[in-house]
Amino acid sequence: MTAGIDSDKYYTPPAIASRALERAQLASTPTICADTACGSGSLLAAAEEVLEARHCLGIDSDPLVIRQLRREKPDWRLYVGDLLKRHRPPPTDFPGTCYGVDLLVLNPPFSLGSRKYVTVKYSGHSVKCSVAMAHILRSLELFRPNQGAIAVVPESLLYSNTDQDARELLDQDFSLTELLQLSIYTFKGARVNSSFVQFRTPSGRPLSSIEVMPQPEDSIPTTVVRGGLQMHAFERAPSGVRVIHSTTLRSIADAGITAATERTCAVAKGRISGWMLLLPRVGSPKEEAFRAFYSKDAIQLSDCVIGMKFPSKVAAFSAQRRIRAHWKSLLCLYRGTGARYITIDRLVDWLYGIGIHDRNAMKEMSELTLI
Repeated sequence: MTAGIDSDKYYTPPAIASRALERAQLASTPTICADTACGSGSLLAAAEEVLEARHCLGIDSDPLVIRQLRREKPDWRLYVGDLLKRHRPPPTDFPGTCYGVDLLVLNPPFSLGSRKYVTVKYSGHSVKCSVAMAHILRSLELFRPNQGAIAVVPESLLYSNTDQDARELLDQDFSLTELLQLSIYTFKGARVNSSFVQFRTPSGRPLSSIEVMPQPEDSIPTTVVRGGLQMHAFERAPSGVRVIHSTTLRSIADAGITAATERTCAVAKGRISGWMLLLPRVGSPKEEAFRAFYSKDAIQLSDCVIGMKFPSKVAAFSAQRRIRAHWKSLLCLYRGTGARYITIDRLVDWLYGIGIHDRNAMKEMSELTLI
């Protein structure tokens, strides 16, 4: 309940944090734990002591709190930031580790102030929910922890209509277990019915497959581009730019860019040129249709295609090999109760995990304040 919208801070008592984590059921010892509203750091400290986590990462909106924690915990990686405004996670490439965050430990803010709800994105959906649920959703979306999360939540999060849609989305990825009911007097200065709960992935399964973090010198720069031309509405023109639709990807892989015969004069977002790799946004990508190619002239991507632009032929073919080596993991990113689809955020985060860094995302990540 740290640094809520009403600026109140209700930190988790260390003894309560330890007691809750002792009841957690984990598939293995977590290497990296993260807390996105870390406050005094009691949950991360308990993760070190009780769960034997090797590395801790914390974010909090209060720079004074982060300064103090850096003095007390110089080995932790700590950042100042507003989680609900973040679109990318901070780096998780701790020395000697190969994976992303294993477990989130959270005590999110509870207070909505005068508002009835906040709106966040999770798994491609825009969701109205309480501020506590919003922090949980954003934390899970940004870090995709291999073993889910353990969080302090208000009783209302488990039963209210406000969080009903969010609970239904979480049910697709997690099972929810109550670890510890808390006294109404647990948090000094606040009276609230709350519990420690665990969001477990099935058998500790990652939300997307294990992500290998290569050394920085192996990183490949790219620019991810989402197509924007609606195929049912565009005007064809014999002298316009070539149009790439998801159904064109196989023929391009076999015969090159000349296989894209449709052209348009319509102007839409998602034009790309140079060395590139293309993926369908909807459906299931085919490995045999995934091949780097070059176009001197700009091409127009339909709204069902995502492009990755590279600075050179070497970079494009290196990325092709790396992505193909993790193809099964890529397929896990295509989800949905109806047609399977991938989001730009899911793709960019996954690419980062295998050492292909979207330049726009890296700019955004650098804005995390380090004090």
